[in-house]
Amino acid sequence: MKYVLIKGSLHVVGYSPDGDSMMFKAANPALWDGLDKEDNELFLEKFTKENGAVQLRLEGIDALETHFTPMPLPTPPDLKSQEKGKEGKPALGSYKQPAEIGLIAAEAFMWLVGVKKAEWRKFGKTTWVSKALVEQNGQQVWLEEKQTERIPAYIVTSNIEKNGRPLAWVFPGDTDDADGSELTKEMLANRLEKSVNYQLLRYGLVYPYFFMTLAGRMRDKLIHAVRLAQADASAKRQALENSTVERTRKIPNLWVYDRSPIEGIRIADLKNITDEMEIHPYLFRKIIKAWYAQQMQRYWTALRDKTPYEFDANNKSLTLDGLFEDGDPTVFIVSDQDFVKLSEIIQTKDNTLQLLRQPMDIVFLS
Repeated sequence: MKYVLIKGSLHVVGYSPDGDSMMFKAANPALWDGLDKEDNELFLEKFTKENGAVQLRLEGIDALETHFTPMPLPTPPDLKSQEKGKEGKPALGSYKQPAEIGLIAAEAFMWLVGVKKAEWRKFGKTTWVSKALVEQNGQQVWLEEKQTERIPAYIVTSNIEKNGRPLAWVFPGDTDDADGSELTKEMLANRLEKSVNYQLLRYGLVYPYFFMTLAGRMRDKLIHAVRLAQADASAKRQALENSTVERTRKIPNLWVYDRSPIEGIRIADLKNITDEMEIHPYLFRKIIKAWYAQQMQRYWTALRDKTPYEFDANNKSLTLDGLFEDGDPTVFIVSDQDFVKLSEIIQTKDNTLQLLRQPMDIVFLS
């Protein structure tokens, strides 16, 4: 696998950066041509639409979800004629995890690359950066026009994923390395601690999210970052438990609050994971999909029985039954050096979910 270094600029004004994605404009757009792409047409469409800027997806990490919508489920063959135009069908909806640490992660990402301050604007369900304070020509200036801030950075990437986003390691500033140069695994691993990816993990603002395409040298570095964040969280949690002062804001470290790998967490209602508790975004997405499937099954049962059914958008109660009906992938466990089914390391009982392995110990195959 080749790792290509691409110089350019990051952009936040007019966009919605979060803890694991940001817009990037390459100084030499021709360098994109040499990368493997799962969907070249989609990449070119997005590239053209944003005047040469593309959304990066940071390698090795996963930020709290800010807007997740499950995919629609196929209608059973025996109900296709009955479902058309039927009222009461469950809506797909859009779901997010608790916002506070997710926003801190987005702002930390911006701060790490040189954004001094950002102001957000919201309209409906859309939130974006309306203006940013950055340094240009030795002076700090507020910028409000899209793609005028030009925050210097470079990325290291090897491919562009199915959604048209380069999977990237992001580094603030410039480098003496030539634009378009190829790095070895050793060269990339040696500078990994300077990456935004590593720093966000180190401070416990995002989760580790590893795939088999991530080289072991890089994975080991990221695992070390997570362990440092967890050690910090342990001390902070103990201080929090011993304190008599009530906090009005959360401590900016996910591991202070996520108890799923330790004693497990009780999930009887969607609000437990949308408003109250932080869990790994992969598990969040899987639970949302399982909940939506449960609503659709009730709807289809009512159609078959010819009984009235009305989807109640305010009723978010759920069970963890069927958590693996949409898939039970094989994963690699780093500490065991073995492959297992995901269901073997996730225990669900009486609406309590517990991870039997730490998230940084789990590697997804695809």
